[in-house]
Amino acid sequence: MNFLLRLGVAALLLAPCATQAQQAEPAPTRPITGRPVLPPYPAAPATSATTDTLPARTLAEAFGRGQWHGRVRNYFLATLNQSSLPDYYANGLGAGARFETAPLHGFSVGAGGFFWVNLASNNLATPDAATGAVSRYEVGLFDVSNPARRQLTGRPEELFGRYRWRKSVATFGRQLLVTPLLNPQDGRLSPNYAQGLWLEMNELPRTTLTAGWLTRVAVRSTSEWASVAGSLGLYPTGVDETGKRAAYAGNQSSRGLGVLGVSRQLGTRTRVQAWNYYADNLFNSLFTELITGRALGAGQLTLGAQYHYQRTVGTGGNANPALAYSAPGRRAHALSARLGAQRGPWSLSANYTRITRTGRFLFPREWGREPFYTFLPRERTEGSGGLDAAALLASYAVPTAPGLKAEVGYGHYYLPDVKNFRLNKYGLPSYSQFNASLSYPFRGWARGLRGQLLYLYKASLTDTYGEARYVVNKVDMHQLNLILNYDF
Repeated sequence: MNFLLRLGVAALLLAPCATQAQQAEPAPTRPITGRPVLPPYPAAPATSATTDTLPARTLAEAFGRGQWHGRVRNYFLATLNQSSLPDYYANGLGAGARFETAPLHGFSVGAGGFFWVNLASNNLATPDAATGAVSRYEVGLFDVSNPARRQLTGRPEELFGRYRWRKSVATFGRQLLVTPLLNPQDGRLSPNYAQGLWLEMNELPRTTLTAGWLTRVAVRSTSEWASVAGSLGLYPTGVDETGKRAAYAGNQSSRGLGVLGVSRQLGTRTRVQAWNYYADNLFNSLFTELITGRALGAGQLTLGAQYHYQRTVGTGGNANPALAYSAPGRRAHALSARLGAQRGPWSLSANYTRITRTGRFLFPREWGREPFYTFLPRERTEGSGGLDAAALLASYAVPTAPGLKAEVGYGHYYLPDVKNFRLNKYGLPSYSQFNASLSYPFRGWARGLRGQLLYLYKASLTDTYGEARYVVNKVDMHQLNLILNYDF
């Protein structure tokens, strides 16, 4: 424990050693509710009208007025399991940069990359002798496909061409995408990226239309780009509906992922959005959401509702059902609801999610995290059917310290029995979870530095049959996350 303490202190002291940032105020740290997603780079700084609004006239001018951004991220993570079960810790450091030219006749290009290294950790690759367990969370700071690697690791991230016309944008190549289900899931050192064509159209009043076709993915916690089919199974695969270890990794066939989305603002406090994800030969997912609010005294009352429907497409990835990602004929329905209130610096919400027993809710964990209102960082409901979840979330923005935000969340998540393989892919027991978070964007000489401290505790609410595989890194565990970001 003394060693863990020294690592935590080192993580706190590392990032302030960077030089002073020169960019605009960074975005706030990602809230405990999971929304919105924190961009990996800060917004472009404000510039004078002569360089900000006038288009470039030559290639030299386009590159000369291009924008560089960089980021350094240090992440300390430790998981403490009950009694004699194995504990884990890791400290990872990463750094990256990106560049995008100024537009020339509406066209621009951009590129970026990221490197990371394991500064310190216990053995993340060798299964525990007594339980057979391996690290679940800490290994995600590095490369899950090579957990024993200690050397510097990196990958190319962005490489794109972009065309802007009026209020619309078309991007082709490798890029960062944020949608409800397909998203960066930036809870480790470097987020997800995707490769393909992406269109965002804003020509209609208060309406955004989105369309894209994607063929490759750079999955968080991996060092290589993979095809849409090849990305499935890079994370643990759980079990199939018969209880055997799922064997779909490396056995899928798909031409790509198509995405269609529409978002419309209905008045000042009401927004509706609908997204469809067509994973060729795998599945089709439809996600819809309505958020509305009304004034309530000096504050505001908000209501939110989400509906998700999913079904298998084609063979589900493989003509052999034993190797398919999505079982033939599988269907899943999910509903999520929120009642929230905001007043001054306070925010409070009550949230509920139901996944029906018709089948597992599946969306590759390699592609993003679910957007349901009951989501709390470090656990997911993906892979489950017949789930009921309820969570209370609260946050407080400290008025006397601009940017300092405290957040807490507490939820109960009731899943089918761990041996109900048809509806419980990962053998996750019913559990309760408590999260507490402090986040702060520094100012003055440390401007550009953002810090977050996240603590969580998970407790079992059901029978685990005395088997460690249903407990280790799943329930009856504490976890500490210390994250420092420096954007410049």
